[in-house]
Amino acid sequence: MEELLHVDHLEKTFTIHQFNDKKITGCRNIHFSVNQGEFLGITGQSGSGKSTIIKCIYRTYLPSNGHIHYASDRYGRIDLAEASERTMLRLRKEEIGYVSQFLSIMPRMTALEFVMESLLEMGEGEAAARMRAKAMLTHFNLREVLWDTYPKTFSGGEKLRLNLARAMVRQTKLLLLDEPTASLDQASKASVKERIQELKQRGTTMIGIFHDLDFMESVVDRTFRLQNGLLKEAAQ
Repeated sequence: MEELLHVDHLEKTFTIHQFNDKKITGCRNIHFSVNQGEFLGITGQSGSGKSTIIKCIYRTYLPSNGHIHYASDRYGRIDLAEASERTMLRLRKEEIGYVSQFLSIMPRMTALEFVMESLLEMGEGEAAARMRAKAMLTHFNLREVLWDTYPKTFSGGEKLRLNLARAMVRQTKLLLLDEPTASLDQASKASVKERIQELKQRGTTMIGIFHDLDFMESVVDRTFRLQNGLLKEAAQ
């Protein structure tokens, strides 16, 4: 299979200026590759640095060292660790999706508009985007009465399902998932699993962080464990 992403010597160090510029290592010496269409799962204790790896790939964190080589449709092979902010913005709109367990959203945007926006950014027409957004909101069991309301009033589980609907309504080349089943009931987890399987069949490559190991093992192709800042592949 063709390699989509290759992470080499990735390191992220945080500087705490309030404490005399104290250095804290988020992750260090991280190496792994992901093939096109593969789903890689990452496990580890809370605070071990799992989200740091995902955020370095998505570039909400700027890596302190190392390389993240990505096979982009638009740019060819590119190092995400060194890409410009303008390039990363375009990649996020066109090729790389991200699901966070936390919802950050414009306060005057409805749930339906939030999901539609993800499709409109990729050039979909408004009518088609509206239809697909409604179908995805239904898939993730978000009641129709909520579609035209502001998500700041949603429960934690509803916000996460909305995040999932926005990220999974489109076909991205790479999808990053940060605890996609946190705070979800079993019915909602089943909806997530169904959509993940659909995306895998269509060729989306995924990297996911999980605490729910049973769920993870049912969807991923390979598993890595992060411990003491180091990432190691788990035996199959």
